[in-house]
Amino acid sequence: MRIGIVTEYYRPWPGGISEHVYHEAKELRRRGHKAIVITGPASGRRPEGETGVLRVGFALKLPRNRTLCRITIGRYMLIMRRLLSRLRLDVLHIHSPLDPVLGMVALAASETATVGTFHANFESSLAPALLYRGLRPLPEHLFERLHVLIAVSEEARRSIARYFPGEYEIVPNGVDTERFHPAAPPLSELAGHPTVLFVGRPDPRKGLPLLLQAFPQVVARVAGARLVVVGGVGRQKIDELKAELPPEIQRSVLFAGYAAPEVLPRYFTSCNVFCSPATGQESFGIVLLEAMAAGRPLVAFDIPGYREVVRHGKDGWLVPQIGPEPLAEALVGLLQNPSLRKQMGEAGRQKALTYSWPRIVERIEACFMKARAAAAQDAKAMSQQTKVGVW
Repeated sequence: MRIGIVTEYYRPWPGGISEHVYHEAKELRRRGHKAIVITGPASGRRPEGETGVLRVGFALKLPRNRTLCRITIGRYMLIMRRLLSRLRLDVLHIHSPLDPVLGMVALAASETATVGTFHANFESSLAPALLYRGLRPLPEHLFERLHVLIAVSEEARRSIARYFPGEYEIVPNGVDTERFHPAAPPLSELAGHPTVLFVGRPDPRKGLPLLLQAFPQVVARVAGARLVVVGGVGRQKIDELKAELPPEIQRSVLFAGYAAPEVLPRYFTSCNVFCSPATGQESFGIVLLEAMAAGRPLVAFDIPGYREVVRHGKDGWLVPQIGPEPLAEALVGLLQNPSLRKQMGEAGRQKALTYSWPRIVERIEACFMKARAAAAQDAKAMSQQTKVGVW
């Protein structure tokens, strides 16, 4: 099949949707399909050796859902139908199809079997109410153009179905279990300390400030404990975060910055415990699967979305109360219990294997076939109506 994948977010933009689309396209090509990613401009210089990616427009960054998002605008909005027609697609797969602007424009222009995947976990608030209810005729008309609906989790389904009920297939995010593997060589410079790892953006809902507040309590109880923060944290933000730490704790926190995809797995195997202290609005949590695939136990708050991935006490530890003190208690408990860490790491690896990309893309392929059958049925019905109209 010739498959177009539309996404606002794609590498090098960090995040779950970017990783999802990258691996979906890669696995589809491995299975013999022609897959092309249609996305906005790269943040910074376009990655070297990038193939199978069509970049359009220019991007604006905006705050949304307690995180940083972007919208792609530009001339492509006027020529999208022509662009898609030129690609001669069998299926168009749009990620976040009702988010402005790229997904909505592609959905409006699609003339083939169309699948939409919904990723976001959000509560009823002013922004979605204005978009999905205040402007109801437009998103409703676009929603009806989708032949198959996918949600990456029950929380993502719940969020969008509040506004647009329908039959949603639950197809979760996947993880590259070959890249994230317990055998990935640890980084030598991180050896010799009980290490907690955080990977992500410094957005408020990702919980990094809470982890930093908790860490002095960890250092006080676990000799030599160290926190490694991996992610695109700017120098100004690093200085702000460090300034809030006691001077004696600052040397125990390492801000490693952006990690290239080939290096990131080594950070996981260099840590004893992975911590993702997000406080809400997480639909799934790919980073949890990455830690599990690397055979590392994890600590996270017991929030919807994460609860669908982690089995408390089996392959991770879910902290019931959000706050620095309960978080510190959980981290100390795991750092001081090597046998439990080993048991959780092994269980997590087995869990991650069930989310390997070959398995996930097989389910996405089934959705594509279902969409093609539905599109063919629509075309047949329209042809019959046309004949009746002629007679």
